[in-house]
Amino acid sequence: MRCDFFLRLKRLFRTSAIRLSLRYALLQTLLLAASLGVLLSLANRYVAAQLEAGLASESSTLAALPLELLTRRVEALTDARGPRHYLLLDARGVKLAGDLAAWPEALPADGRVHRIKARADDPEAPHETESLVLRACGTRLPTGGRLLTAQEPGAAEDLRDYVFVAAGAVLGLSGLLSLILGFALGRQWLARIEAINRTAGAIAAGDFSQRVNLHGRADEFDLLAEHLNHMLARIEAAVAGMRDVSDNVAHDLRKPLTRLKTRIEVLLAQPREAGEYRAALAQTGADADELMRTFDALLSIARLEAGGEMIAPQRFDLADAVRGVAELYAAEAEDAGRPFRMAIESGVWVSGAPALLSQALANLLDNAFKYTPPDAAVTVKAHLAEDGVHARLGVCDSGPGIAPADRVRLVQRFARGDAARSQPGSGLGLSLVAAVARAHGGTLELADAPGGGLAATLLLPLAPAPRRDGP
Repeated sequence: MRCDFFLRLKRLFRTSAIRLSLRYALLQTLLLAASLGVLLSLANRYVAAQLEAGLASESSTLAALPLELLTRRVEALTDARGPRHYLLLDARGVKLAGDLAAWPEALPADGRVHRIKARADDPEAPHETESLVLRACGTRLPTGGRLLTAQEPGAAEDLRDYVFVAAGAVLGLSGLLSLILGFALGRQWLARIEAINRTAGAIAAGDFSQRVNLHGRADEFDLLAEHLNHMLARIEAAVAGMRDVSDNVAHDLRKPLTRLKTRIEVLLAQPREAGEYRAALAQTGADADELMRTFDALLSIARLEAGGEMIAPQRFDLADAVRGVAELYAAEAEDAGRPFRMAIESGVWVSGAPALLSQALANLLDNAFKYTPPDAAVTVKAHLAEDGVHARLGVCDSGPGIAPADRVRLVQRFARGDAARSQPGSGLGLSLVAAVARAHGGTLELADAPGGGLAATLLLPLAPAPRRDGP
């Protein structure tokens, strides 16, 4: 049990979050220690300065007194047994008053404070002296004598020691609190990172529905979680799309392959006339063409979604790109007696691949001709959008249209409506058109036509104006 605990603790301290938090706490403790050291030094200097100022002030005050009065004053101060020590000498160096035994040889009578060693009368043993380390100020008297005023730095040292102990306590407590807080913050960060890791592990195991929880703090972790969730949603959609495509490919390609196999088996079952062989081979070729068109459409969609279809986008007039296709279908409509109109506006410039937009328009016209009655009108439109920053390229028909509930589904690969079940095709037309729109930075919109029917429109961004190098 203890081994497991220490093992978990060891792994915990190996994590970047914990190490970063503890480093921050250690740095904060070091900065606090440096600050307290500076404060302690300043406090020590202040106390010493106050002590020296007090000694110098008292010495100058006493030196201004007459000698007789000064002698009595020094005797009174000495008898009071205060924190200070005194020595009064006459001009011949004879001791007049005070508790210090003799004038220190290293102390000049210059009115300044010096650090000295001196011997003072021991109050507990009248005939003995004790050695002391003092802060002393020697002053020359007007009579030629000398006055020594001194004090042990014990009070200052006591205050310094008190400040030192207090600073140490503050430092220790602050360091401990910093470590605890750093550890707690590290654990909090680590918990959020572990949540992301658990989600990533579940996704790696195949559960693409997992998402990283947001905490609503709008911090870096929430921003990372939003990006990861967005990426996971796209991955989940891509995987689901691949699964659907695989299922649809297997289902939709099974029919022509089964027809091919059955037709070949029938031909091989018994000898036949040359005409029958030719008819069967022609039908087999048609089925093979249908398979090739399906695979070509799948490859085109894959290239468009991968961004590899438009190698060098160019700026062109939309009317020039689609007018040829529209006129080709106009001739076909005239032969079939179908009403056909064109509303193509020149001067609408877009950027991309003209051939792809021509192919997209051909797919829309092919669907309009294939899935509407022979007398249903078809209109091709290419013009500037109402917002002034997009172009519209679309086909409107007066056929039965598409129910709003089916429009999103029919843009997906191999999706087919009820009206298309009896028609040849792979269900990739609208999917290819949507891929072309996305490759050009636009979208495919399916809506009701003004007079009834379907309006399929590509909304494309306009091309930027050409640069002018000259004035």
